[in-house]
Formats: sequence, C-alpha cells, structure tokens
Amino acid sequence: MKKLLLFVILFLLAVYGLAQEGHKLNLDIDASFNLNYAFSNKDGIKDPVAVGASLGYEYDVNMFFGIEAGFRGGGFNQGIRYYDPNFGLDPMGDPQSFTKTTYKGTYWAPYIAPKLYLPIGYDDKKDRARYVFIENRLSYMRINLNKAEGMTGNAHKYRLTYEIRAGYQFPIDDRWAMSCWLGYNTFDFSKVKPEVVQHKNSTPIQVGIGFNYIIKQ
Repeated sequence: MKKLLLFVILFLLAVYGLAQEGHKLNLDIDASFNLNYAFSNKDGIKDPVAVGASLGYEYDVNMFFGIEAGFRGGGFNQGIRYYDPNFGLDPMGDPQSFTKTTYKGTYWAPYIAPKLYLPIGYDDKKDRARYVFIENRLSYMRINLNKAEGMTGNAHKYRLTYEIRAGYQFPIDDRWAMSCWLGYNTFDFSKVKPEVVQHKNSTPIQVGIGFNYIIKQ
C-alpha cells in the first residue's frame, strides 16, 4: 500500500512538472448567436449576432487550475429581411430580398476568468500537454446601443455578463497553443433600452477559437 501511494505521488509530481505552463498571454475570438427566429419566422426577423475578441494574462496555479484577467470588446447587430417583388426574382424563383439593420452597437469590458484543466495527453515533440478545460468568465460590460428604431442618439448601460466555456487546448509548438470551445453566455443588448428594443436578442450560444503564448514557465 505504501509503495502504491509513493508511486501515485511520484506520478502526480511528474505530471505536474510536465503539465505546468506558468504565465501565458491569451488571444481569443468568439461569436455568439441564438436561433429564436431561424426556423419559424414569417416577419423576416433575423437572429442577433455578437462578435468579439479578448486579450488576457493567465497564471496557472497548478496543472488543474488557472486564472485569467483581461479586456474584451466587440460589436453586435440584428436586422430584418424584406422581400420586394419589384427587385425581380432570384435564381430560385423567389422575390429578391434585402436586409435592413434594426439594432447595432458595440461593447467592451474588463473580465476575470477562473479555469479548470484536465490533462488528457502529452506531446513529447512539442513538450506540452493537451487539455480539456472549463472556463467561467465574469465581465463588467459597457454595452453601447448605437442604432435602434425609435431611438435618437446613442444609449449605453453597464451590466455583469457571465460566460461558461468548455473546450479543448492543444500545442502548436513548445510556446504556442490553440484552443477551441463551445459556450453559453448571458449577453442581451435589449437591457440597454428595453422600451425601443422589441425583438428577442439574447445571444446565449457561443463558439470560439483562441491562441496562447507562454511568456514564463
């Protein structure tokens, strides 16, 4: 029993030494959307889309846990598709359409993001581990609504936004790694000015890719 315990301890210490990545810079690109109007929409309302990027510094406390702080920003929009027979027919024989933007704006936020990692393999050539991870991100976001029907000028509001991401990270070389994830978030720009934003515009479904660079091990 003691030999088994000693073996487990030595194994964990060895994996810890291999998996520990230290201090990293992270660059992420993400897109968020929903499917409220995608399949049953007679009014031509399009689903909202939000696209953003973030730059952060991450410190890995150990092989299982890291914490990141950084800054993110991006934009969002939503439109309505109109069909006008005066424009003629498309190749499928349907009236030509055009899209009018009904809502658009930008956002920016500082954030903090604890991360849980599970090493699932090790690349000897690149001297780095492969991971699956879960990230919880909390942002204090300023949402700027720059265009909305029935609104003159701009409007903005500060809101806490939560994201959870589940993904896979793999090494490119001994310094660079790439990740991809699927997530959920609470971003909803209708909260800026509910009296003028009439459509459903939360964007809970999120996909993204990211790159990280080890600056110190």
